[in-house]
Amino acid sequence: MTDTEIKNTAPSGSAADVPPAQPVTFSSHLKSVFIGGLIALVPFLITLWILNILFQIAVSISGKAASVLVGFKFIQDFTHLNDYIAQAYVAPVLAVIMTILFIYIVGVLTTLVIGRKLLDMVDHFVEHLPLLKGIYSTTKQVITVFRQGGGGAGFQRVVLVEFPGNGLWTIAFVTNEISDVSCGQRYVSLFIPMTPNPTCGFFQLVAVEMVRNTDWTVEQAIKIVLSGGLLAPPQLHFGDKTSGQKKS
Repeated sequence: MTDTEIKNTAPSGSAADVPPAQPVTFSSHLKSVFIGGLIALVPFLITLWILNILFQIAVSISGKAASVLVGFKFIQDFTHLNDYIAQAYVAPVLAVIMTILFIYIVGVLTTLVIGRKLLDMVDHFVEHLPLLKGIYSTTKQVITVFRQGGGGAGFQRVVLVEFPGNGLWTIAFVTNEISDVSCGQRYVSLFIPMTPNPTCGFFQLVAVEMVRNTDWTVEQAIKIVLSGGLLAPPQLHFGDKTSGQKKS
């Protein structure tokens, strides 16, 4: 048998039919390594970005007071720091500490009767200011809705709703239940969060029989929304269309 006949009788799918591996070029290697490094750094960079925003807010709240405090000569003599180092480095750190202490003190006041009365007086005063009352009242109500525990209503439960069209199921949070006095129809008010920022979204008023109740926790649903579904567990109970009450 000749070499030609041997080649013709070789079974299909043998090693002779497998194309040779493509050599890895420097550009493809650089691209894959760069993308891998970028993916690894994204959570860290986002965390730094959020911390920087919080740091700037803290400095804007207590920065002037901290600057005045570190500017006293006896403090600089005690710490052996010149004015430049004290103002450039010590004052921002002190401002963050002062802001944290201020927030802690306000939190302690909310647990005391006299503190709650003082905060109620401040609320009453701000809510009657012509330019600020609308913004302050709306912001306070929104925070109360989002807050879990501590007297806030929060999200009542997690449901699925067909949005923005039929057959497209979207995670939503039930914020309230409303009844139509004319016909007795019951509705649920839904907050539909957006990915990857769940603080933005849509408000929908939907009949209770049009939603699917789930046994998901609010924290679990927010993780799914934030990650675009990447953090969704492999198995979930999607529930059924019911009368709007969560199954026991």
